[in-house]
Amino acid sequence: MATFSECLANAVAGGELSREDADRLAADFERLKAVHETGSSTTADAEAKRALEELLKAESDHQKRKAKLAIKSINRIAADITSYTDKAGNPDVANAALDLLEHFGTARFSSVDGRAKAITGMAHAKMETALYHFRRGAFGGDRTRWNRAQLDNVTREAFGQDTDDVAAKAFARSWEETHEWLRQRFNAAGGAIGKLENWGLPQHHDARALRKAGEQAWKDYIRPRLDVTKMRHPLSGQAVSERELDGLLGEIWESIATDGWNDRQPSRQRFGKGALANQRAEHRFLIFRDADSWLEYQRDFGGGGDPFAAMMGHINMMARDIAAMEVLGPNPSGTVEWLKQVVRREAQMKAAGEPAKFSGKGDPLDRSARIERRIDAVWGSIRGELNTPVSTKAANVFGAARSLITASVLGQAALSAFSDIGFARAARKYAGLPQMGAVTDLVKSFGTGTKREAVEAGLILDAAQHVFHSQARYVGTLQGPEWANYIADRVLTWTGLTPWTQAGKHAFGLAVQTEVGKRAGLTFDKLPDALRNTFRRYGFNAREWDLIRKAPLHRRDGAAMLRPNEISERINPQLAERYLEMILQETEYAVPSGSHRSRTILVDQNQPGTLWGEALRSFGQFKSFGSVVLMLHGARVHGLLAQRETRMAGMAYAGSLLFTTAALGAVSIQLKQIAAGRDPQDMTDPSFIGAALLQGGGLGIYGDFLFSDINRFGGGFATTLAGPLVGRANDFWNLTAGNAVQLASGEKTHFGRELVRFARGNVPGGNIWYLKLAAERLIFDQLAWLADPEAQKAFKRQQQYWRRATGQDYFWRPGETVPDRAPALTGASPAN
Repeated sequence: MATFSECLANAVAGGELSREDADRLAADFERLKAVHETGSSTTADAEAKRALEELLKAESDHQKRKAKLAIKSINRIAADITSYTDKAGNPDVANAALDLLEHFGTARFSSVDGRAKAITGMAHAKMETALYHFRRGAFGGDRTRWNRAQLDNVTREAFGQDTDDVAAKAFARSWEETHEWLRQRFNAAGGAIGKLENWGLPQHHDARALRKAGEQAWKDYIRPRLDVTKMRHPLSGQAVSERELDGLLGEIWESIATDGWNDRQPSRQRFGKGALANQRAEHRFLIFRDADSWLEYQRDFGGGGDPFAAMMGHINMMARDIAAMEVLGPNPSGTVEWLKQVVRREAQMKAAGEPAKFSGKGDPLDRSARIERRIDAVWGSIRGELNTPVSTKAANVFGAARSLITASVLGQAALSAFSDIGFARAARKYAGLPQMGAVTDLVKSFGTGTKREAVEAGLILDAAQHVFHSQARYVGTLQGPEWANYIADRVLTWTGLTPWTQAGKHAFGLAVQTEVGKRAGLTFDKLPDALRNTFRRYGFNAREWDLIRKAPLHRRDGAAMLRPNEISERINPQLAERYLEMILQETEYAVPSGSHRSRTILVDQNQPGTLWGEALRSFGQFKSFGSVVLMLHGARVHGLLAQRETRMAGMAYAGSLLFTTAALGAVSIQLKQIAAGRDPQDMTDPSFIGAALLQGGGLGIYGDFLFSDINRFGGGFATTLAGPLVGRANDFWNLTAGNAVQLASGEKTHFGRELVRFARGNVPGGNIWYLKLAAERLIFDQLAWLADPEAQKAFKRQQQYWRRATGQDYFWRPGETVPDRAPALTGASPAN
C-alpha cells in the first residue's frame, strides 16, 4: 500500500495536483501525524489522514460558499453598474465603478466607503456608554488616570477574569456583543472566524519588531503567554496541540514578517493579501492566557498597549473589511480588477463605434485609462495601502515635518470654519431639512448630552477612531511618528476646530433623523420633494419607505426621531444601515472634511516614502478642504446645470452657497484681523470681496494675494503654491546656510531678526487664535527687541505696509506690550 507521500508524488506526476498544493498537504499531514504519535505509527497515520480529510472538507465547503457569494455579488454589481446613468442621463459604467467604491448620493446602490461608515456608526451606537466613559481628555487627548485603571479592569473582564467591577463588566459585555456582531457579519459575507468565549482583545503585530527579534526569539516570547487549550483551527475547529504549536507560530511569524509574501509566487497577476474572507482569523487564532500577557505583548511587539485603541482599531478594520466583502464579494480586490476590465471593454466598444455603456467626451480609451487608474487609487486609499510607506524613515521625516507645520500654522483654522454654517444651510435645503435650525442645532451639539444622543443614534464619534493618525481637517492625511501627529491633533483640538467639526456632523445627522421622524406619518408620494429626492438618490423606494416608517419613533426633547437603531431592531437591519449610510454621506456636504476621491486627486497612487509621494503630499498640504468642497458642491451644481429641468435650481444653489459662504468668509477674515491686532478691513474694497469668496470656499490663504504678493505666513505665491514644506525649507536655508554665506562674503547678516521670525512661524501652537496676539506682542516682539538692533524700524515698516496695502491700523502695535485702544469696528462697515 502506497504511503501518503507516495500518493502525493503520483498525483503531482499525473498533473492532478500542483507541487505547491502537494507540499502544503504534506506539511499538514506531518503536523497532524505528530499530534497523534502517542500510539503506533500506523495509528498515527490513520488519525492524521482522518484529521486532514476533515480539514480539507471544511476548506472545500468554505470555498464553495465563497464561490456562491462571489457569483451572487458579481450578478448584483453587473445589474447596478449597467443600469447606472450619469448626470445627463447617459449610461456610464466608468462612473458607476467609482461610485461603487465611494459616492455621496450619485448612485442608488451602496458604496464600500458608505457601508463601512454605517457599520462603524452602528458599532459605536452599541458601545456608546463605553465610548463616553473612556473618551479622550479635552486637553491632553488621553484617557484620564482614574478611568485608565478601570480600562485595565475591562481588559481583564474581556479575558474572563472577575474584577468585581460592575461597570467594567458592563463595558466588557458591550465590547463582546459588538465584536461578536462584527464576527457574524464578517462570516456571513464569506469569512471564517470561529467563535470563542472570553476571547479577549485583538492583537496588533509590529512587523518591524518581529523581524528585529527573529523567528525563534519571538516564538520563545509569545509561547508561554498563549492559552493553547483555547486555540482552534479557523475552518475545522480542530484543537491545537502543544506539539504542533511551534510549526503554526513559525507560519504566523513568517506571514507577518513578510507581509504575506511567504504564501505567494511571483506572477503576472495583480494581487494583494488575497481574499478578505481568508483574513482576520489570525486575531482569533492566537489566544493569550490573560490580560497581563496581552498587555505585555502589545507593549513589546504590538507598538503599544492601549486596550481602547485596540478595540476601536478592530472595529474600524472589521467595518472596512465587511463593507468591502458585502459590496464587492469575498475577494474585493478581484472584483475591482473585474470592474476595471468592464470599463475597458465598454471603452473599446465605444471606440469601435459599437453600442456601449460608456459616456464622456474625448477619446474613450484615454478616459478608460484615467478611470482605471482612479479606481486603483481610490481602492488603495480605502484599503489603507496608499498610505503604506515605501521608505519608513523618509515617510516619518516628511510626515513629522508636515505635522509640525500644521501645528504651527493652523492655529486660526477654527475661525475659517465659520463657513460650515453656509455649507450646512445649503446641504439642509437640498436634503429637505429646515435651514433655520442650523446654528441652534450646532450650538446644542457641543453639549455632552447631545453628543451621547448622536453616537447612540449611529452618528460616528470621530475621537473614538483615533482619526489624527489618518485624517485631519484642512490638512489631509497626517502621517509620520505618533508624537508629531499628537502635537498637530492637540493644536487642532485646542483651537476648537475638532470639536466644531464633530458638533457640525452630529447636528446635521440628528436634524435628518428628526425631520424624517416628523414626516413618518406621510406616504412616500406625500413627502416634501427635496426629502423624497434625497431618499431616491440613495435608492429608496415607496415600499422601503413604508417599511422603515413603521419603526417606533425615539423621543428627544419632545421631538420624534426615526433612528437606525429602531429600524434595525424592529424592521430590517439592512434598511437601517442604508438609511444611516445616506445620513453619514449627506453629512459630508454639510461639513466638508475629506473623501477618498478628493485625497487621491493629487497623490494618485504615489505612496509615502517615495520622492513623488512626499512631494505631492507636501504640495497638497492645506489644499484638501478646497478640493473636497469643489468635488462635492461643485459636482452637485454641475449635475443640476447639466439637466434642463434643474438648471434654475442649480443656479439658485450655486448663488445661495456663494453668497452665504462669502458672508461667513468675511466674518472669518475680520476675526483674523482682530486676532492679529489690526482693525477690521474695509468691506467695500473689491479685493476684500474676492478674499471673502476664497475664504468661504476653503482657499483663504490665496485671498491674501489679492492684497499683496505675500501671504499671511510670509510666503510668496510660488512658495504657497508649492506647499508650506517648501516655504519652511527655504526659510531654514536662509536662516542657516544663507547667513553663513553672507558672513563669509563680508555682507551684513540679519540672523537675530530672521531667527525670531522663523521661531514666530514655526512654534507649534504659537498662533492659536485666542493666544496669538498676546504671544506675538509679549514674547516674539520682545525677543525681536533683544535680537535685532533694527527692530524699531521693522515694526514701523510692518505698520506702514498694512496701512498702505489695506488702509488698516493696529490697535495693538507691533513691539508694544499693551494695546493702545479697542479695535475700530466702524471702519469695517460697508456704509463707511
